[in-house]
Amino acid sequence: MIYRYTVLTYWKHRRYLKYTKHYEKRILIRLGRILFLLIVLILGHAMAMMYLENMTLGNALWLSLTTATTVGYGDFSASTWQGRMVTVIFLYAVAIALLAQLAGEFFDYRLLSREKKIRGQWRWEDMKDHILIINTPNENTEKYLYQLIEQIRKTPKLEGLPIQILTRKFAQGLPDSITSMGVVYFSGVAENSENLMAVNVKLAKYILLITRDPADPISDSLTFDVLNRIKEIGTDATLVIEVSQDVNRQRMKAFGADIVIRPVRAYPELLVRAIVAPGTEEVMENLFTHDEDHMTRFDLPFKDKTWSDIVCSFVKGGAGIPMAYVDVDGVHCNPLPDKRCTGTGIISMVNANQNITLDQVAKCLA
Repeated sequence: MIYRYTVLTYWKHRRYLKYTKHYEKRILIRLGRILFLLIVLILGHAMAMMYLENMTLGNALWLSLTTATTVGYGDFSASTWQGRMVTVIFLYAVAIALLAQLAGEFFDYRLLSREKKIRGQWRWEDMKDHILIINTPNENTEKYLYQLIEQIRKTPKLEGLPIQILTRKFAQGLPDSITSMGVVYFSGVAENSENLMAVNVKLAKYILLITRDPADPISDSLTFDVLNRIKEIGTDATLVIEVSQDVNRQRMKAFGADIVIRPVRAYPELLVRAIVAPGTEEVMENLFTHDEDHMTRFDLPFKDKTWSDIVCSFVKGGAGIPMAYVDVDGVHCNPLPDKRCTGTGIISMVNANQNITLDQVAKCLA
């Protein structure tokens, strides 16, 4: 049984095992050595053709290159026995074999690079001015990332920026739905300074530090640890931090976070709004609780009024700030100022200290 398992395991992973003898730097060193030796042989053969066959430098190089690459146009060739002997030794016996080895090493390097990119082990050294997403939610990860990245790609200010993810998820590679949007990733935990340097936090333009599990009591401590590591490395990026407990918000801001937001898993778009228009995250968060500014619906009919008149009358009458109106077709958010509206109700943003009556609203609509 043990033997069978070993054979099956080897067969399953044979694509990867054949690369284990290679190391990226060693492959590059071998490529350099082979290329150097190949160039020396071609130049040596060309000089021999100039001396033995009385060829010009251009013709000698042309003969050497076409012979070494096995193209062999036949327009030039060695005619003396000495020239033919040099060609056999320099090119047929050595150069052609070296060229084949060079091609093999190059393909090995490309395969190794591709495998490392798929598995999140590739360091994108030239990555800069990018959006760096650190950590991913433990639940519904693919759906969350898809919504977040889709919104980034739809935002004119952000759509052209490279996106990189640092996450311990996706050990076998990012899902196709994510990679199709031009996203790369590095596999590893964020609580590791080496991993943070591997994803170029120093050169990022925006960093989104996401909480893995908002329900975990130590999630904010882990976030603070990562934030501390980022600050030690140094960055000019805009730092958007998710914080589970409100008591830690000021602590994060005092330590360098530019934007602090609650984890809202159903709407990752709020992170994008916070980047594009800082401060909007606080407005949106206030609307989620009744003890802060909140939305209130007033069901009163009105007819043929411009939206600008409705807004002005509500603000002057102390009935909040209208955000939408309701009619038989549904809810219409923030219509144009000169839009003539007829409906059955108004949705208004109301201050927590306001106590607005229907009579007050009716006067505003009159």
